[in-house]
Amino acid sequence: MAEERDGADLVERIDVVLHGLCQPLTVLQCRLALGELSGEPRAMHEAICEALGECARLNAAVGKMREMLRQVMTAGES
Repeated sequence: MAEERDGADLVERIDVVLHGLCQPLTVLQCRLALGELSGEPRAMHEAICEALGECARLNAAVGKMREMLRQVMTAGES
């Protein structure tokens, strides 16, 4: 019973983190598209710099999900 609840908690936590991935993905896509549309080197450079920041946010969220999974896997081994 406790394992089922732990699994349900994990699913809920991962769902929240996955939902949080949507915003930086959308921002990343929009920034790159705007930089590309402008055709100006400065705008493209700015878009790339901002996109790199969004990539860092995405990596952090994926890292959180991996840590959650590790915790559940470790708890399951006990």
